[in-house]
Amino acid sequence: MPGPELAQYGIATFAVAGLIFIAARFFDKSKYELAEVIENNTKALEQVTAVVQAIQLSLIRQEAKIDELLERARR
Repeated sequence: MPGPELAQYGIATFAVAGLIFIAARFFDKSKYELAEVIENNTKALEQVTAVVQAIQLSLIRQEAKIDELLERARR
């Protein structure tokens, strides 16, 4: 019959395997959360870029109208 040392090794092996399993689950979950954060940030940056482009287009149109009005006023 095996001695108590063998039982201690078995318990230690089980504990280490459990810790490895928990760590793997934690890192796996973190990886998915990080991917989700990156995806959300990418969407937000795309929306901000669209707004900035709309503002730039609006400013260009306003500048063209001002130039046209100034040209009319000079005549």
